[in-house]
Amino acid sequence: MRVIGDIGPYCLTSDGLREGPCIKDESEEESLGYGSFKFVYGPSAGGLLESVGFEITTYGESIEKINHLPYKGRQITLSGLTVGDALLRVERINGAFTASHSISFLQAIESASEIEAPHDIVISRMAQLELERIRNNLLVIQRVLESASFLVPSFLLLQQIEEVNRAIARSCGHRYFFGANYPGGVRCELKLPSLKIRDIERVLENRIFIDRLQGNGVVKDSLSIGPVARASGFKYDARLDSDFLTYKDFDLRIPTQDQGDAFSRILVRLEEIKESLRLLQELKVKPCSFTMKIRDGEGIGRVESPSGDLAYLTKVRSGHVERTYLLAPSKVNMRLFLKSMPGNIFTDFPFNWESFGIWISELEVDLE
Repeated sequence: MRVIGDIGPYCLTSDGLREGPCIKDESEEESLGYGSFKFVYGPSAGGLLESVGFEITTYGESIEKINHLPYKGRQITLSGLTVGDALLRVERINGAFTASHSISFLQAIESASEIEAPHDIVISRMAQLELERIRNNLLVIQRVLESASFLVPSFLLLQQIEEVNRAIARSCGHRYFFGANYPGGVRCELKLPSLKIRDIERVLENRIFIDRLQGNGVVKDSLSIGPVARASGFKYDARLDSDFLTYKDFDLRIPTQDQGDAFSRILVRLEEIKESLRLLQELKVKPCSFTMKIRDGEGIGRVESPSGDLAYLTKVRSGHVERTYLLAPSKVNMRLFLKSMPGNIFTDFPFNWESFGIWISELEVDLE
C-alpha cells in the first residue's frame, strides 16, 4: 500500500480511503542563522507563470526556509448541480489538466452509480491523458529552458507544444479538451502530433544547462507522486496501480531516475513523452456513447495526471452532485517543493520550481 494524499477529511491510499489526514502538521520552530531576514517573492513577479507568493528566509544567498503564501484562492460551487453542469466547472479548474480533471470526475460519478464505462470510452480517455501528458511535460521542459535564457531551444519547444495543441484540437474539437468528455460519452478521434524528440534530447545534452539542474532541489520522499516520485526511484504511477483504465494491457514502461533533483525530473518527463507517443500509436480511438443512468451513491475517480495522482471523491443524490472533494497533485507537489528548497540559492529557484509542474489554479481551489 502506498499513501497518495489528502482528499477532503480522508487519506487516499492505493488500497482506498482511511480516516484522517495522510500527513500531520510538519511545522517546527525556526532555527535561523545570524543576520537572517525574510522577504516576499511574488505574488506577481517576473518568471512566475501564475500569481503565486512565497516568503523566503535567508541570511544572504542561501535559502534557509520557504513558505507558500496563498493568494489565488477560489471557491467553486458544485453542490446542487447536475453532473453535466458540474462537469463544465470541473474541466475549467485547471485548463492545462482539463482531461485529467474531467475524466477523474466522471470516473467518480460512474463509481458512485456502479457503472462500468465501455472499452471504447476507456481507450479514448487514455489517449486524452497521454496527449495531455506530452503537452505538459513539454511545457515543463520549455519553462526550465526559458529560465536558463536558452531562447532558441525554448522557442523550439513552444513550437512543439503548439503542434500538440493542434493535434488535440483536431482529435477532440478543442485545444484544451473542453467538451471532449460528457456523462455517457466522448467526442474524440485520435490525430497524432508530429514531434522532433531528438531536438529536445540535444538540448538536454548541453553541459551549461545540466549544471543548473543537477543537485538542484533534491527531494526523496516516499509520500511523493508523479514525476517527482519517479525521479527519486519510486515507481509510483496511478496508471498501473489503479484499475479505472486498462494501461496494464499495453506493457506500459515507467521511467525512473534515482538522484531526486531537478535534472532527474526533466529526464523522467522526457522519457514519459516517448512512452506516451508509443502508447498512442497502439490506441484505436473513436467517438463513443452509452446510456448512463446516474444513481445515488459515493465514488472515487483517480488518474495519473502529468504531475501525479489526481482524484475526486463525489457523492451523488437524485441526479445531482451533493458533495465533492479533490486531491490535486499540485497540493502534494507544493509540499515537496518547499521541502526541497532549503540549502539551495535563490538563483536555483526558477529551475527547481518549474521542474515540479505545479499549477496554482488547482492548488488553491476550494470545491463547495
